Amino acid sequence: MRFLTRTPAPRRRGPAFQHSLQHAVLGELDRRGQRSARSVMHRSIWGLQLPRGRLLHSTLLALALTLLLVALREPIGQAWAAQLVWWLDQMGLGGRWSARIEPGMMPWHMGAPRVSLAVSAPQDLTLAGNALGVALLWWAVGRLPDAARPGAYLLRFCALIQGAAVFFFWLWPASFPHSVDDHIGNGLQQCWSLMLLAPWIHLGTYYLFSVTWAQRLAVTGLTWGWLLLLAPLLYALHALVIATFGVLAMPLLHLMFGVIVAIIGFVAIYGWAMSWANQRSLRLGA
Repeated sequence: MRFLTRTPAPRRRGPAFQHSLQHAVLGELDRRGQRSARSVMHRSIWGLQLPRGRLLHSTLLALALTLLLVALREPIGQAWAAQLVWWLDQMGLGGRWSARIEPGMMPWHMGAPRVSLAVSAPQDLTLAGNALGVALLWWAVGRLPDAARPGAYLLRFCALIQGAAVFFFWLWPASFPHSVDDHIGNGLQQCWSLMLLAPWIHLGTYYLFSVTWAQRLAVTGLTWGWLLLLAPLLYALHALVIATFGVLAMPLLHLMFGVIVAIIGFVAIYGWAMSWANQRSLRLGA
């Protein structure tokens, strides 16, 4: 009479078994990607080799390029100041400026020219117009199709920045701590700092790959050239926008159209340089 026999109760598993089971399940989920497909390690990861000689030589190259740039600090600063002042003279903005650069606080800091523009705090009518424009932009962005979602996020972020600036100048118009001179000087200093960091960023993202010395020098040289040309032109344009729309435009310029423009070009040049490395790998494989 089997139905009268007692089925033994299942043995209770201890915490060690539960922990190992949970670890196994989570470990398996970690290896699952989109649509539950199994994710495997990419061949570029398990096949990457880093010879010590290449690491040493690449580090010495980054150090040499940095020392070279520091030695050229004063000529670069004077060239930026001269070009910036030339553009300000051509645009005929109201204010005072000089191509004479102020010395940096640290030996590796870039000196910046003095720029003073005749701008004032925004009036109530200007603040009201900007607030209305921010509200209209927020509403219009919500009407965009799903295909434009990345651009919509960017536009709404700009609307938040401008709305915060309107709110600040409405409540504390006399407490804005930044001047046009600080805005331009700090922007040039940020571009200079990015130039100093370029060899070391390329050290960790490009030099260590199997690329030629000419390609290593080319990616950093092109990045330097981009920043050298961009910095005075970009901040001459900032001066024109601030002179036209007032200091209310300064936060948006600083956060969205300042050093971020330099970084976008930096990344674009790096992506182009990686295509050189891929073409060389294909040729060697053939």
